[in-house]
Amino acid sequence: MERLQTAFAYFVSLLLAWFSRHSPQDIAFMVGSLVAVGTLIINLVSAIVNWHYRRKTLALLEAQGMSREAANEYTR
Repeated sequence: MERLQTAFAYFVSLLLAWFSRHSPQDIAFMVGSLVAVGTLIINLVSAIVNWHYRRKTLALLEAQGMSREAANEYTR
């Protein structure tokens, strides 16, 4: 248990030392950049998932006998 506490204390001290060498503007820029990249990744994953399930829905509707044009209108 003492090893974990020591490792955690060293980690926190390194993190605080790293934060102390940057200005608040630098930290805000880094946080904003991480949020922007995270948002981009989430949107890309969401687009891929939506594309997959729209194609799956289109295939199911065509298998039930719906015309491709009607199925395309339904999945928009």
